[in-house]
Amino acid sequence: MADSFVNSPMRDNWYQRSSFYGASFALITTVSESGQTNIGPYQLSAPFEVIDRRSWMIISRPTSNTATNVKRTLKCAMNFVEYDEERIKTVLEFGYPGQTTEEKMKYNTFDLIDSPTPGRESNDIYPKIIKDAYQVYECTLDVERINENPILRDSLSAHLLLNIDNILLKESWAGMLDGSGDKMPNIPLTYGFRGASTFWFGDSKPAYKLPIPERGPKVEIVMYEANRLDDEVRFTQEACEQLVGIPPAFIVTVLEGIVKVAKERDVIEIDEAFVIQVNKEREEAGY
Repeated sequence: MADSFVNSPMRDNWYQRSSFYGASFALITTVSESGQTNIGPYQLSAPFEVIDRRSWMIISRPTSNTATNVKRTLKCAMNFVEYDEERIKTVLEFGYPGQTTEEKMKYNTFDLIDSPTPGRESNDIYPKIIKDAYQVYECTLDVERINENPILRDSLSAHLLLNIDNILLKESWAGMLDGSGDKMPNIPLTYGFRGASTFWFGDSKPAYKLPIPERGPKVEIVMYEANRLDDEVRFTQEACEQLVGIPPAFIVTVLEGIVKVAKERDVIEIDEAFVIQVNKEREEAGY
């Protein structure tokens, strides 16, 4: 007999009470009113803006330690850790509501250190970061844009719109951002609250990579690679159309060369004419 669909009642925290939603989580560090670093785990957080601006959205209880602290100091750090079964219970205990920072930090098993970013050493505003994290986002709450948006401002939940100031990566992972390596962080997963008595976690299987299919407009692939090479220099679509014939194995090298020339000439928008000129110069130089 076929398994039929049934309607799931809408409940508060519907994403885990009325459905299944598996995702990773961040351990967010903030500074409490007493000056102590607080750690709070968050599943309901995700990239918010990914082009031009780097921002993140966190949905929290309005009375949580994290929401209270970040609204006061405007600063936080999002720490992403690899799966460690021994520490999952600590993560679970961090998320139990109603605890003070002092109560939670008594059973903390994570080592906390000052940020290596100049000016963000821990104090009454800037929190410590987790030493064993594979990456950390250092963030500032965007109060102005929250207040301008009634959906964010008036929600019963705290919608924390964070601008990402810095991304810190462990050196061993930083060299693998371009996909050249054969390993990814062992990212933990959480599946949420179930049955009024349990919270579900799991580790992911080792990640694997597949080549991009040879489908769709190739100019989109070129633009994707081109506009993630540098924080300031951008390629127009017309510029990328000039580069679609380059073999995939060489496209990043060619793009990096064009970006290098652009920065030498203080160009921040690479258009079709610029690419044509650079190609002409290279041909004349015998490249």
